[in-house]
Amino acid sequence: MQMKKKLITYCWLLCSSLIFIFLSFAAGSQSGHHILNPPSTFASGGQNPFYKKGSGLPKIFHWEGLDTLFFFVFLREPSWLKTGGGFRHIPVDLQRLLIAYPDHLVNAGEHNTLIWKDGTRMTFDDGITSKDFETLLNEPDLEDMFHMEYPPGKDFVFQENFDPGRIRFEPFFKKMYGRNPREVEKKLVPVRWLPKTVNKILMVTPVNGVDKKLQAISDQLEKIPHLHQYIDNPAGTYHWRKISGTGRLSPHCFGIAIDINAKPYADYWKWSHTGKKNKNLKYRNRIPWEIVEIFETHGFIWGGKWYHYDTMHFEYRPELLIRR
Repeated sequence: MQMKKKLITYCWLLCSSLIFIFLSFAAGSQSGHHILNPPSTFASGGQNPFYKKGSGLPKIFHWEGLDTLFFFVFLREPSWLKTGGGFRHIPVDLQRLLIAYPDHLVNAGEHNTLIWKDGTRMTFDDGITSKDFETLLNEPDLEDMFHMEYPPGKDFVFQENFDPGRIRFEPFFKKMYGRNPREVEKKLVPVRWLPKTVNKILMVTPVNGVDKKLQAISDQLEKIPHLHQYIDNPAGTYHWRKISGTGRLSPHCFGIAIDINAKPYADYWKWSHTGKKNKNLKYRNRIPWEIVEIFETHGFIWGGKWYHYDTMHFEYRPELLIRR
């Protein structure tokens, strides 16, 4: 019986693969694109490291060799296989987490559960659908982190309480980067910021390659002299603290955030507003788009796209830069 099931599965996978390849190339010959054409960039002009250049398919789903078969194992396998039903049964935003953090996350076992490599399980959706803005910030679940879609690229709309990325499920970040200062700090490594001109040491986490990504950003920015006035005296990276006026931990606690120069070009909503904190904010920004684009290309979101704007702030949140 087991042998029969295996034979049926292998035959099914082979046929599915051949059909998929045929249809993709047929569609490609007419339109110039593959049937599956996920975005190849984090932001305009930047290569998304999760996707193979030129293929339109995620790196984990390359065309070559047996990888095509794995594509169907994850997306089209029979319900009795042991992979939990495949990506088609997993909420899209949960898939984004799995793709963004492959070194830590394994699967979504019951389709509402995120499973870590060490077996830890986290509920994705707590089932509460009517959270107001303050509840989203203070009592989120994993799903709520995607409640507001972060807009990569130049075009975004400034609208009341639209703060994509400010909703953070703290247990997720504590599990990944460290539950307290001691756990985070023992992992921190130095990055030489603008080594040829400023050579300032910044301490960040190496988890998920954040240190390497920030060093790559620094190396790119150093080659653009007219931008140095905005970035040559960064205000900081790691600092275990709560966000001012809240009980929530700052992303700086985890060594995944950087504030570029605070003066004279940064703008922060609290500096220019004296009324009710969520009402009638006037947007201000003096940070050039070139800087934002480079950060987004490497998986960092920008606080300048928030209603409660913080234009010096960037944090590593690759899951928000993988488009739905």
